[in-house]
Amino acid sequence: MLAATFADAATPFEVKGQCMQNPDCEADSTSFRDPVIDAVAWRWNFGDGSATDTRRNPQHSYMAPGTYTVTLVRTLKSGATETVSQPVQIGELPPEFQEWKIDTTICKGDTLILDPYPSGAPSGAKYIWYPKGDTTQTLRVDSSGCYSVEVIMPNGCKIQNRINVKICMEPQAQEGSKWYFGGNAGLDFSNTPPTPLTDGKLNTPEGTSSIANSKGQLLFYSDGIKVWNKNGDEMTCTFGPCAPMKGSPNSTQSVLIVPQPTCRGCEYLYNVFTTTDINGEKLLTVSVVDMRRNNGLGQIIEQNTTLQQPTTERIASVRNDRDSTYWVVSHDYGTNKFRIFHATTGGLVEVSAPELGMAHDSTNKAEGYMKFSSPDSTTGERQLAVVIPGPARNYVELFSFNDSTGTLTYKKTMDLGPAPPIAYGIEFSPSGEKMYISFQSENGTNSLLKQYDLSLPDSLVIETAITIDSSATQKYGALQFGPDGRIYMAIEGSEYLATIGEPEGNSLTGVDYERDGANLGGKKSQLGLPNMVQDFTQESSGPGFEADGFCTNEPTQFQASPMCDPIEDSYSWDFLGNGSFTAPSKTTTATYTYTQPGKYMVAMRATNKCADTTIVREITIYETPANIDLGPDKDTCGAYVPLDMKVNAEVYAWINRGRVVGRGRTYNATSTGRYIAIAFNGPQGDCYAADTIEITLRKPPAFSIGPDTTLCRDSSIVLRVQSDRWIEYKWSTGEDTREVTIGQPGQYSVVVKDRNDCYNSDTIQVGELPSPILGLAPENFICIPDGQSVILDANGQGPYQYLWPHSGDTTRTVTVNQEGKYTVRATNQEGCVTEQTTDVVDKCEPRFFIPDAFTPDGEGHNEILEVFGAYYTNFSMRIYNRWGEVIFATTDIEARWDGTYKGLKVQPGSYPYVVSYEALYYPERNPTVKRGAVMVIR
Repeated sequence: MLAATFADAATPFEVKGQCMQNPDCEADSTSFRDPVIDAVAWRWNFGDGSATDTRRNPQHSYMAPGTYTVTLVRTLKSGATETVSQPVQIGELPPEFQEWKIDTTICKGDTLILDPYPSGAPSGAKYIWYPKGDTTQTLRVDSSGCYSVEVIMPNGCKIQNRINVKICMEPQAQEGSKWYFGGNAGLDFSNTPPTPLTDGKLNTPEGTSSIANSKGQLLFYSDGIKVWNKNGDEMTCTFGPCAPMKGSPNSTQSVLIVPQPTCRGCEYLYNVFTTTDINGEKLLTVSVVDMRRNNGLGQIIEQNTTLQQPTTERIASVRNDRDSTYWVVSHDYGTNKFRIFHATTGGLVEVSAPELGMAHDSTNKAEGYMKFSSPDSTTGERQLAVVIPGPARNYVELFSFNDSTGTLTYKKTMDLGPAPPIAYGIEFSPSGEKMYISFQSENGTNSLLKQYDLSLPDSLVIETAITIDSSATQKYGALQFGPDGRIYMAIEGSEYLATIGEPEGNSLTGVDYERDGANLGGKKSQLGLPNMVQDFTQESSGPGFEADGFCTNEPTQFQASPMCDPIEDSYSWDFLGNGSFTAPSKTTTATYTYTQPGKYMVAMRATNKCADTTIVREITIYETPANIDLGPDKDTCGAYVPLDMKVNAEVYAWINRGRVVGRGRTYNATSTGRYIAIAFNGPQGDCYAADTIEITLRKPPAFSIGPDTTLCRDSSIVLRVQSDRWIEYKWSTGEDTREVTIGQPGQYSVVVKDRNDCYNSDTIQVGELPSPILGLAPENFICIPDGQSVILDANGQGPYQYLWPHSGDTTRTVTVNQEGKYTVRATNQEGCVTEQTTDVVDKCEPRFFIPDAFTPDGEGHNEILEVFGAYYTNFSMRIYNRWGEVIFATTDIEARWDGTYKGLKVQPGSYPYVVSYEALYYPERNPTVKRGAVMVIR
């Protein structure tokens, strides 16, 4: 039988937080602790009628102040039980703040008095203000930021609340505006463009993190081993000398700073997560910084609490804007298990450990970056991308993450190709449609920067990836989205960061890439860039306006964003850019209908008690296509009904049965149904005209011109409608006859109609075959009186078959001796025939015979010089003496020289002559001149 001990002999339990629960802070509760080490079971009764609790150290919330008797029954290792009862005094909370606002905006130069109890404070209340620890009841504020006050009553019970003060027109949400990384490098995004920060104290190859307040004022930064405050001094610890944190210089995402939400207070606590080098301890730890300490410079209040081991080098975070809590995701080493932590007002808790995707079971697989995208504008879901480097291949895995529930689901694994090069950094464009990955050079490969379009079908994402940059000499590192809307890439040893100016661009030029994009002021980048809560590097919004509807003759809607909400603004608009503004109005929306397309500089002037500013933006208005009239519904017979929108537009679409069936201005409807015609203008196709037509199409008798055919080059064929059923014809050549002669290859069609008004059509493809190529001379010449003949040569350029019809010869050449027309016919291997004809003409060449000597010696033999000739005209002959005198001349070949000159016999010897003549059958030729000499012998 177990023995029970008396209450006065039992060890008492410990109690902390003896105040009623704050209804706005459920995490505030009374904590109980049993100090007895030998106890193994517990049953608590809290004295307020609530259920019992069986934990060693429970928490309980009391709804009302008063004294409660709390009883603990503990069971010891021995099996004995002890019962201990204690009175617990629960104090009353301070009264709620009076007329307190959560957010407010003041004009620059104004002062705001913050007072939790303007109508009277409770007696004995004490006050602690954040951020500087003021202890007065009121606080004068003239700058933006988060201010909170904690009111503490003499009984120790306290409440707090915060107010976010904004300065009108002062930029907000700049927590990610200060970057420190690499070799003492940094960038300040409070300026446009960002300016170098050269006072950084960290010098590390890879992961860093930094945090600023909402005004962009630096709070602190870290390399995962040390923490530096805004003055560049190493941050101290409240509990004594600081130990090095557990991050590593060679850890991809060595450190990540995440705010720890407080109940109705400002964010002054920050969780500093670290991951070790994958070749080391593989530790995931957290330290905590309290920015209220050390006069606002901050101190480390907790250090190196182990959250998980073994872990990879990856850690990422996002904010849930619905409740201002934060999610932190890490990945275990050796398995496919993620760790999901939730930073809420109740503290940092691990909420789930889903097992998804590939196992990170080797050191190389555990080194790549992990990044969140922005929430999808439709679903609110984010993408989480995890780079899994090779060798042997690189992968990236995509998951879907819900900000509200912290649920992570697997989407897909993408094979990025062989490694090396080694996949390393990753980042999303603002829309989440484009994903950028950096690859590090190794073993002779190039470093690469690639863009992947995630809006494409999975099968095309890798195939259509764009290589933005490649280098054989430089090593590419982390990718990080900046508050200015650009993506930055680290390049080891460079005095610049590369920039992607237009992350949503669709081409190499469209992304506006610069390798030397951001100057680091002489400091050098390494492989890492600051790891931040994803939301902290998003572009901040400011005064401006959005436009929607960019079509002529339709209203364009304009929506102004407040300058400094909740201060009320007045807006006036200049829609045409001509300086003519509308009357001021407090309405944030306006409409205007443009009648002409073009570019317009629209100006919005916003004024309030603090500011007066004008925002100018160019918009493009597109022509709304004219109305489409497809005519009345049609009931006809034919193979198709030709339809024509008859309007000019950039894009056309024909829709039948819910799908697009045509993209041209005209369309041939080939079946019965309802057809919708739409003509679009504008990049999104928002400017359109449409019409609908119902078609009943009765099928006509079958019709065919015949199979596709061919013609030989330089020849023709006849296309003919064979059936007598058809009575009307309309050829694509424009002819309306039953048959057409085609002399060129191509596609030919004909529309036919029968006596029942049924239409049909057919198309035939006419190809071209090569014809033989001949080189028969057009004319050949012979001299028939001389009994001459001539060889006729077809000069074919291929292995042809020949036929000379006049003789039946099948050779390439034939010999003829009669004048006339001669034809050769050549056939090639394709069966194509070419004919050529030549004229054989009787044309004799001029010819002469002039003796070399004659003997005018009176003996009656060879007394005169006789010249013989034929086939000539315009003959002349001159004979000269040795002094060049003409001693004989004639134009008559029958005239003879008798060897005298002026009646006297010339001396024996050689006498030159010149004969000139023209060809009788070749009048086009120039005269021919022949020279020679004749010997006079006596």
